[in-house]
Amino acid sequence: MPILFLVDAYNLLFRTLKKRGSLEKSRQLMIEELNEAVSHLKLQVILVFDGAEEHLPHPSRGHFDAIELVYTSKSKTADEYITEEVANSRWPSRITVVTNDRELAGRCKNLGAKKLTIDEFIAFVTKKKIKKKRLSAAPARAFRESTSEFNRLLRAFEKKLEEHLSKENKDI
Repeated sequence: MPILFLVDAYNLLFRTLKKRGSLEKSRQLMIEELNEAVSHLKLQVILVFDGAEEHLPHPSRGHFDAIELVYTSKSKTADEYITEEVANSRWPSRITVVTNDRELAGRCKNLGAKKLTIDEFIAFVTKKKIKKKRLSAAPARAFRESTSEFNRLLRAFEKKLEEHLSKENKDI
């Protein structure tokens, strides 16, 4: 079972925010960039955003390609949602919480989850992406027989060919 990364999404957004603009555009750009980075790595990533919709009694869930998106209800913070997910998990040790919030990281670690800071997570994803790129770009090693093995196989083939030809000549 793969490791699940529960990401404090606004924590990630504000750490990686490159320029000022609308929150919605910045959020969408971050989701697209993260999706591009993790889509080929087979990582299970859930971005958890604090909800802003007052009328939603439950969190809303959706997907953007390889990433799951969770928007909490207005009455629950992303931190509370992440903590509950870890607390309710059968295997909290398979969850890695990604945040720079020390209090959230500490609570989740005490519940059995692993933790990464935003910078550690970015470095992890970057390293995996580079490694995957390097492996896919590496030329396939050609299979080469030793000269003695090649000669042995050639003799065996010639013997089989002679047997086949002599059998055909007898049948004529």
